[in-house]
Amino acid sequence: MSPKRRKKSAPADARLLFILFAGALLLFLGGELVRYLRSDSGAILIARSLGLGDRSRLTQILSRDVRRGLAAVNVPRDSVREEPPRGSGTSVHWRIGIAPEASLIQANRAISVAVAQGGGRVFSGRERPTPHGGSELTLVVGVGRDRTHELLLARAARPEEKSEAHAARIAIVLYGLGDDEATAKQALAIPRPFAVVLPPDTRSSEALFHEAHARGREVVLHLPLEPINYPQVSPGPGAILVTMKPARIASEVRREIAQARPVVAVANLMGSLATQDMTVMTAVYEELRRERLPFIHLTPVAGAVCRPLASQLGVVYAEPDLVLDGEARAEKPAGLDRAWRHLVENTPPGGTRVVWLRATATSRGWLEKSLDPKRLDGVDLVPLSAVLKRPPEL
Repeated sequence: MSPKRRKKSAPADARLLFILFAGALLLFLGGELVRYLRSDSGAILIARSLGLGDRSRLTQILSRDVRRGLAAVNVPRDSVREEPPRGSGTSVHWRIGIAPEASLIQANRAISVAVAQGGGRVFSGRERPTPHGGSELTLVVGVGRDRTHELLLARAARPEEKSEAHAARIAIVLYGLGDDEATAKQALAIPRPFAVVLPPDTRSSEALFHEAHARGREVVLHLPLEPINYPQVSPGPGAILVTMKPARIASEVRREIAQARPVVAVANLMGSLATQDMTVMTAVYEELRRERLPFIHLTPVAGAVCRPLASQLGVVYAEPDLVLDGEARAEKPAGLDRAWRHLVENTPPGGTRVVWLRATATSRGWLEKSLDPKRLDGVDLVPLSAVLKRPPEL
């Protein structure tokens, strides 16, 4: 008789055990995934990634994040009042009272950090003075592409700020001076209060920076940033490019600020590509925050990251209220006169405006004649630094 063969059951048993283990693991992981997706973090992830979700739930989640940011700067819960939405596309509008001694900049940053930690984002932020000496900051926050909250933070005037409603204040900023040194020096000599925007690294930069400071002009550094279609379109020497490493960008920004020092702000010279690049603008903003300098964004493109990023990083962001370019290039100043009248008529007492004016033969003549103090009915021409916010000392 032939010996009986043993059954080879061990491999089959091992496969069965593996299948059972894998099935159990998949069930566990599936359950954990379902639990996560039903959590607040999962709801935020779905909204960010797919643009889907329950709007009321997302609003509730972001409300907790905003309140956490307010608590970080000691804003009481009863300082928040919910009002009807104001047509901004958000679900809720909150009016938040801030103590006179508090800082809107710090409140802005605390809210931005808390919202970002929760997975949300700040879409926009804009600060403006109120007629009685206080300030208001409007933030729009949400998640993904969904704007859920419009926040109006109102800070009452400090005792040293309270005064009678003063005249409208307008700051003039003259730009386009970098091409012709002789013409630029003629413009700098005009006996009117205005700031000037000057680029670095040109043949005339050093002389113009020196001349501007010698004449007591406030200087804005015109930081050259890479535009779309570079190098066919170029902002000139010293351009910050999207291919640069953050350390190189920081070094270039420091060097160019040092050329222009002292400066009251930094503005973009072109930059339609660089201002859409988060890495580039983060490196730029880190230097501006270190120097405590505001960023003025001229003609922002649709995809620019500058405004929300400034809010997140605690950098003061501003845009000109009016840019007079085509009117300044015209042969006659009629367009400048019309634009100026409209601006004055629509700036309330105590209000502030920043006007960028291209330097041309037409605008130089208009500056001298039309902005004579005797002809400024109800308007004060003030330095740019008087209407620009600056971050507090940290």
